[in-house]
Amino acid sequence: MNSDGQKEKVELTLAEERFCHLFVYGDSDYAGQHAICYEEVFGQAENLSVESRKFLSLPHILARVNELARKLQAETETVAIKLQVTETLKAIMKETATAEFIDRFGTVLSPAPLRAVSVNAARALSDLYPIKHVHESKLRIEADGGGVTFNVIVPEATKEEEAG
Repeated sequence: MNSDGQKEKVELTLAEERFCHLFVYGDSDYAGQHAICYEEVFGQAENLSVESRKFLSLPHILARVNELARKLQAETETVAIKLQVTETLKAIMKETATAEFIDRFGTVLSPAPLRAVSVNAARALSDLYPIKHVHESKLRIEADGGGVTFNVIVPEATKEEEAG
């Protein structure tokens, strides 16, 4: 502890950090498997299970594992919420893009407000999953006599298209 009564953060070595990452983020062969992670990072030990358990119980190692686990939990929750919102928005788009409603007098209602809801749902989806645009060259053609204005977007050719 430092003079303020707070725990000092111990710097982990690269091997210690690698162990923590394997233990938390590793695939099914490593995640949560302290002995296997220990062996992968530090090599074979005389009593691997005991050594790896002692290592995992070191305060600075346990603190880092807990920190990574909290981070993983937060990331997982964020992804789950994002997927739920995505499914809801897709359902809204599907329903409002084609739905037709009739009022109590039998008059077909204008679909414009529903289509606006669909467009707004699509916009929200594009905010969640931004679409990366390739670099575009823009050309604007205007007539002096108040005629029609054209905006032409010409995508740049990729290296693969130029070679093919």
